[in-house]
Amino acid sequence: MTALLLFVVAAGIALVRLGWSGPRLAAAIGWALAVVALVALAWSDGAWGLAVGVVVGMAVALTCVLYAGWRSPVRERRAARDAPAISIPHHRRDVVRRLAVFALVVPIAFVAAQWLAFGMQAAVRGGGELDSDSVVLTLFLQPVIWTALLTVQLTRARPAQMVAAPLIAGIAGTILWGVA
Repeated sequence: MTALLLFVVAAGIALVRLGWSGPRLAAAIGWALAVVALVALAWSDGAWGLAVGVVVGMAVALTCVLYAGWRSPVRERRAARDAPAISIPHHRRDVVRRLAVFALVVPIAFVAAQWLAFGMQAAVRGGGELDSDSVVLTLFLQPVIWTALLTVQLTRARPAQMVAAPLIAGIAGTILWGVA
């Protein structure tokens, strides 16, 4: 069963690669297959199954990237003609905006991701003893959730729009903690 799930993880990552330049649906199906297989590995083999599944997925992804880099033609380098797009803020309003974005993305999103991971750990434990699988789940989920929050936040135009993602994660963590 484990070998089949590892093959599903590898096939899912291959579909994600196919979806880079092909049909977007293939990428979505690939992500879904990989996630389902990793959950099944964690369910059947615990932390060991999850770790082996992630390593197989990373190996297949690295192979895809190396192959794409090897097959891509070498580009000619041209001197930059435009001024850099990044500029130093000159107004107080711009400095405050950048500080607000930093505060929302780094400490607030980190705490929200940690809280949701703890809530998921409490839900998995179900009020029982603390076991090693629930600790590993928390250590695995926190950076994954934080990355998802960062991705959502950094695709928003204004700091006010960046508040929703950590707020939802914090509420979900509180609900999961309360249910446990």
